[in-house]
Amino acid sequence: MSEWVVDARGGVCHQCDSEYQRLAQHWSRSKRCSFRDLSDAQHEAIRGCLVGDGNLDNPNDGPPALRLSSMRRPHLEWVRDQLGWLVRGITRDDGGAYRLRTLSHPALGRYWTWMDSPPSDWTLTKPSARIWYACDGGLEWPGSSTQPRATWTITDDGKRKACEQALAEQGYEVMVWDRRLALPFAETERFLQWLGDPTPGSAYKWALEREEYDRRRETV
Repeated sequence: MSEWVVDARGGVCHQCDSEYQRLAQHWSRSKRCSFRDLSDAQHEAIRGCLVGDGNLDNPNDGPPALRLSSMRRPHLEWVRDQLGWLVRGITRDDGGAYRLRTLSHPALGRYWTWMDSPPSDWTLTKPSARIWYACDGGLEWPGSSTQPRATWTITDDGKRKACEQALAEQGYEVMVWDRRLALPFAETERFLQWLGDPTPGSAYKWALEREEYDRRRETV
């Protein structure tokens, strides 16, 4: 059983100025109103989610919708802000996980292949990278090291290769082993500077000092 904790299911149609509880259903059935176009910023956010732990589904055989889950409500609320009006709302299930859902939208159909791996010509941009790292990235201190490295666990071979290539094309030295990608400390520091300020609910992933990392993580 889940409950809506951030409920944005209703919305105003940008064409007829009427409010609907099921906006996507209105667009799909209307003879005079059509689906609202997605902005470039929304597409960047979608790509960041899908390279992270987002996924698509279309349970009613209609246009797909984006799904994203996390134990960190502030993180999903920040992602909601990046996706804007496309978000339908956020629920919380009995296990304490939060789940973001978007409206169904035909423009999401182009991203079905991203469920396996980003395309080979994908370019990693800062907006997408911020969401990807906030969703799926993290820091670790290997062995007795006092300096952390950024890491991602990516089980799919094709996706791991595409992400390695995307980071390398941005000029980063990437370490690859088993099911993981990592950046050396100097590259980690440069990568976090490139991303900019920490995102809500994920500030610990920007903390290069172990004590600060542990303290921030405990407050999430």
